[in-house]
Amino acid sequence: MRAERISLCMIVKDEEELLPHCLASVQGAVDEVIVVDTGSTDRSAEIAQQHGAVVVRFEWCDDFAAARNAGLERASGDWILFLDADEALDATAREQIRSWTTVSGCDGLFLNIHNYTGTGQQGGTVNPVLRLFRNAPEHRFQGRIHEQIAAAICRGNPDAVFHVTDMVIHHYGYQTAIVERKDKVNRNVRLLQQAVEEEPDQPFHYYNLGVEYLRVGEAERALEMFGVARMGIDPTVTSYAHLLFKYEVRCLQHLNRWQEALDRIDAALELFPEYTDLMHHRGMCADALGDADRAELSLREAVRMGPPPAIYHTEEGIGTYQTWYTLGRLLEGRADLEGAVDAYVEAVRAKSSLLPPLYRIFRIMRVSGQEHQIPELVTERFALGSKEATHKVLGILEQSRCYDAALELLSALSSQPSGEMRERLSVAEAMLQIQRGRWNKARLKLEPVKRKKGLLAVPSAQWLERLEWIEGKEVSGDDPLTLWLKRSSQLGEGTNEESSVSGTVAGAEYDGWQALGLMMEGCVQSGQWKELHSLIQMCRQQLAGDDLSVGESVRVGEKEKENLNVNEIESFPGASDSRAGTSSLVKGLVSAADHHLEVFAQHTNGNRHRCWPVVQHIRLELPGADGFES
Repeated sequence: MRAERISLCMIVKDEEELLPHCLASVQGAVDEVIVVDTGSTDRSAEIAQQHGAVVVRFEWCDDFAAARNAGLERASGDWILFLDADEALDATAREQIRSWTTVSGCDGLFLNIHNYTGTGQQGGTVNPVLRLFRNAPEHRFQGRIHEQIAAAICRGNPDAVFHVTDMVIHHYGYQTAIVERKDKVNRNVRLLQQAVEEEPDQPFHYYNLGVEYLRVGEAERALEMFGVARMGIDPTVTSYAHLLFKYEVRCLQHLNRWQEALDRIDAALELFPEYTDLMHHRGMCADALGDADRAELSLREAVRMGPPPAIYHTEEGIGTYQTWYTLGRLLEGRADLEGAVDAYVEAVRAKSSLLPPLYRIFRIMRVSGQEHQIPELVTERFALGSKEATHKVLGILEQSRCYDAALELLSALSSQPSGEMRERLSVAEAMLQIQRGRWNKARLKLEPVKRKKGLLAVPSAQWLERLEWIEGKEVSGDDPLTLWLKRSSQLGEGTNEESSVSGTVAGAEYDGWQALGLMMEGCVQSGQWKELHSLIQMCRQQLAGDDLSVGESVRVGEKEKENLNVNEIESFPGASDSRAGTSSLVKGLVSAADHHLEVFAQHTNGNRHRCWPVVQHIRLELPGADGFES
């Protein structure tokens, strides 16, 4: 039997940055590549030709279907795969695609588009889309924008069969930087408004226009468009109906119309009872309306259901880690801390790279007096299969102020045979001891590293100088921060809680606001309130621009200051970073307040004060590291 050939068809314009990745992802998976260039002024056409593509020049006419069809005219394969330059075929799909076309017996195959939004690190959505179909003269795209092929296939063959595969396409085009650079939303809105004028009775145009408005936060306009679309479809046969309902719910949530959103969800679940996303959002709506019992039941039902069937558009983690995390926050708010920890553990088990649940777990256990149980929980409930994973957990423990737990876990790593690794671990432990206010223990870890004169000798020496200074001893060295501290009439530093053991183990130096943060934290932990006050005042002066460079001994007027280079007036590395400095100051104050709350929670004879639950709630609500990307 003759092997069936696959043609990749694309349209591009000024895609030299993304196109190489896309074309590399299909090597070996397709037999020919047809690239329709709609007017590139960069190297897109040249790059396509270098990858063996046939380049078709096409004059852009505000019609994506026309451009797609120009490529189909040149395709000679038995099957058509179509991709955009901001997409890439998953490696597993590259290995599977020929098997699917050989044995499927279908007219078309759906692949799962994984859309990455924001910075691309927050997960994304998963959408099954018809991207692979049999090549035939009557199979031509329709639609000025969001062009479709299924209608043409079904028109030629009313009994056409389609299959949803597990193959994946990665789509990066709606990451924030790419959207802004290409002005995609404005382009899409303009073309969709034109499509609405040309085909006012086509609900699909209104639906897509609503999606674009929702993308930029115009919930009222989006809701209006979705309403028009819903009135024009039969939800039992329209492929995007389930998603239209969910988007209406998201609009109503955005507008704080929670009861309407809940009513819309209940109606939609009658039509789509397997759509986990709706059950997840029902839990969110019930919580917003104050019905915590119904919210918990809905979220538990969502995790029981798991991810929805492949025919549904979904968000990554619905029915698994995202729902578990949402349930954890709900239980935490209900003061069911044990249940919250269990939910967060399940979230991490569902996605091991997920950080926010770990922050919540460690914060809860520290606040509820169970920090000593953290090492056992980590070793029993999580799989730390690599040094990197262990270092990440150590960093989160540090930022959550679970220093004793971090030190206990760190001690398990100290037997590593590598000399360099032992030095890195020594410096990491020193940083933890500094934040704990245990200056002598930190010194014992830093002095051997300094003597060995390795890669970490210089930062270790700098930290030894800083410890000498904070203890009121005479210092003589060239560490810029210590010189500034020495010259100041006050003790000075701030707090940047974003430093981490993982960064230390990787060799990062604690300079500037990070170093000030560690020292402020140590003053809180060791009860050196006078020094802490001095540090806070010094941070305020630095942020107000009242300090000079290390080499200056006289006051400089504002006019002279304007003429100085920024590097010449920095008191220490990173001093001009006012964002980091402000963060240091705020988190240092939170640390101090948190410490006082901890002391208050321990009443006479070691018994908890009757107000302990209130104190615990306050502490859990204090700002702190949460593991989300900023």
